[in-house]
Amino acid sequence: MFALMSLQVLQRIHKDRSVDGVPVPPDQLQDMAERMNFVCTSSSVHLAKMEFLENQHHMQAFLSLAESRLKSWIIKYGCQESVELMLHNYTLFVEKQRFFENYEALFQSLKQAGEAYVNADSSVEEGELGVRRFIREVVTQWRSLSMEVRSVRSMLEEVQSNWEKYSSSVASLQAWLDDAEKALSQPENTKREFFRNLSHWMDEHATMNDAGNFLIETCDETVSLDLKQQLLLMNGRWRDLFLKVKQYARADELEKWRKDHLKAVSALKELLDTAEARLNAPVNVSFLSVRAFLQDVEDTKQKVPAMETQYKLAARSGQLLTKDAPQDEAARVLVTLATAKSQLSKVRERCPSLMRECHVLLPLLEETEKHIAAFYQALERASSITSAERETEPHSQAQYKHKWQELLNQQQSCKRCLSVIEKNHHSLQKALSTSKVLKNVNLSLLQKRVSEIQASAQVKVGDWRRQEEANNSLRRRFEDSRQELERVLNRSQSCLRETGDAEDLLKKHTEIFSQCDQRVLNVFLKACDELTDILPEEEQQKLQETVRMLHKHWKVRGFFYSLLILIDFGG
Repeated sequence: MFALMSLQVLQRIHKDRSVDGVPVPPDQLQDMAERMNFVCTSSSVHLAKMEFLENQHHMQAFLSLAESRLKSWIIKYGCQESVELMLHNYTLFVEKQRFFENYEALFQSLKQAGEAYVNADSSVEEGELGVRRFIREVVTQWRSLSMEVRSVRSMLEEVQSNWEKYSSSVASLQAWLDDAEKALSQPENTKREFFRNLSHWMDEHATMNDAGNFLIETCDETVSLDLKQQLLLMNGRWRDLFLKVKQYARADELEKWRKDHLKAVSALKELLDTAEARLNAPVNVSFLSVRAFLQDVEDTKQKVPAMETQYKLAARSGQLLTKDAPQDEAARVLVTLATAKSQLSKVRERCPSLMRECHVLLPLLEETEKHIAAFYQALERASSITSAERETEPHSQAQYKHKWQELLNQQQSCKRCLSVIEKNHHSLQKALSTSKVLKNVNLSLLQKRVSEIQASAQVKVGDWRRQEEANNSLRRRFEDSRQELERVLNRSQSCLRETGDAEDLLKKHTEIFSQCDQRVLNVFLKACDELTDILPEEEQQKLQETVRMLHKHWKVRGFFYSLLILIDFGG
């Protein structure tokens, strides 16, 4: 804005060649114009540089503040209240004031200002190198600084947590020591009951020392000295008391070991019972059932390491328990562990064998079930062909041949499928009968399916055979009746060709024609009708031609017979 206003003033002076009426020499006007031109052309570079320097100073101030705060946190700590205040201040600075987000915003602004500065005057090589170098230094410094700032939280939280543990354990342990010192003068039963949970206070004493020693190392000298003195007093009281009551800790430990052992044994028993239930579950022989069983076996095998780990826990707690437990209880513990070990060993040994033998069965079952499906499919197609043959209209010779060829193919397919099914069934029977581990696999379901398939095949083969025999019977009946009819007609025709005495011929012809029974024709026509139902269209046409020819001859024979009767009657 200032440069724009100055330019406008200069342009007015240059136009008027005077200032408030006072003339300005030309050389001075030229000098002013050159200087203004320089300012206008270099102002963007100076502005970019100033913006970069401003961002640079902001980043330096931010990092300096962060370094200062970090130094205030990385110190020897004080009392519990001061640590809590320090953690509160840390949270306020880092989270509430968005420390990391602010850095990211400053850094992006710095990068943009640096790029703008370099782009505004790319000829200034030294300036570009300075910008790049400063940004690299910021990145390096921030990487270290941010890591240390983040680690401050975990350290402060750990110190605070140890202060809380220490204060709590000291308070509770002091109160208990007061009561315990009074309990020493009580009767034995009362003391035994009071010190029944001595192991809990042993843990509390250990917690106090662990937290106290940590604080001694991390706190300033004054606080550390106070902690040392307090721990010295507390440990002295504890030592004096523990020497007098340590015998009661054994009973408490025994109860703890007993609970630990029962818990470990219960978890182990649950794992083993589940494994045995899976490995011994009844399995009907089918592809899906055996595959599901195999998956259960594989899952069980994967859990064997967990069972072994649980057994080790049970054995360790059992070993501790048997040292001080009564003899009968120790014996029961050992028996329980021995039983569990035996179960675990069986599960571990059975899984690989079961998996191996299931992998042998699965291909056989898959192939068997595939052929069972193919068998029923072929059987259904064959049945549809034979049923359609009885219901549909006559076909052409080509259709007829194609259909019966298809029927033959389906019949052969049924036989092949049945052969594979029976072969695989035999292999499965042999595999299961010789198996030492697959005792829970039941073959009865597959046996039933195979029996049903064999029965279906037997029924259908019988149906097909009977149908074929019926068709052959119709053909034989037709041929027999045709031959009989042709014999009668041939005899009639041959006698008509005879020569001789007319009266003798008339008598002979009358005798022969009178023996021609109408039933011969009726039997032939009936056989023809029955055969027509099973013949293709082309053969039906040939059959009809034969029938028409023979029927025509029969009518001719009938005409001559009628003529003979008239002649005989007229004579």
